[in-house]
Amino acid sequence: MKYKALLALSAAALLGSSALYAQQNQLSYNYIGAEYFEGDLLGEDFDGYGAELSLAISDSFFFTATGSKAENKDNRPFQQLFGKPELRNYTAGIGFHTSLTDRADFVTAVKYVQSDLKVGGRSFEADGFGVDAGIRTLLTPSFELEGIVKYINGDDFDEDFGYRANLRFYVTPAFSLSAGYFDGDQGDAADGLVAGVRFNF
Repeated sequence: MKYKALLALSAAALLGSSALYAQQNQLSYNYIGAEYFEGDLLGEDFDGYGAELSLAISDSFFFTATGSKAENKDNRPFQQLFGKPELRNYTAGIGFHTSLTDRADFVTAVKYVQSDLKVGGRSFEADGFGVDAGIRTLLTPSFELEGIVKYINGDDFDEDFGYRANLRFYVTPAFSLSAGYFDGDQGDAADGLVAGVRFNF
């Protein structure tokens, strides 16, 4: 199984979004969050969860880190012996943002990416780098829309593109709920839905 396919789910934006919250129409990059996702990976149904962290280190730069775990939802006979296939993804990197308007930012980040797939008692590992680029905008003081294009490459896997779109609702300036969709460039290689919560500080 190619690592390009294994990492498509990660490249298609399993996590790694930047924080934007509607407090006095300001866009912030300090948050912690958690997400649940369901999707299709190489024709198999997967679901899982993840966590995200962002810390502003200057007016324009921020540190970002994510981690996620996905597991095959199907119950197959061999899984009783070897366990269900499991995919773990981790990223860490530095991001940059600049204002387009008083309600929208252009955001980009460069990340180290690590993936670990466990199938039938065997483990396949890969690492490389990823680049994210997108726009985040406050539609109203309570709703934020973000779209991200993701690129991933490295010695252990082929290059891949993906994208992710999120709609976020701010219950309060410090607490928000989100729903989104992610997809990889192979179409049926990786796609799914994601829901999350985020706390801004």
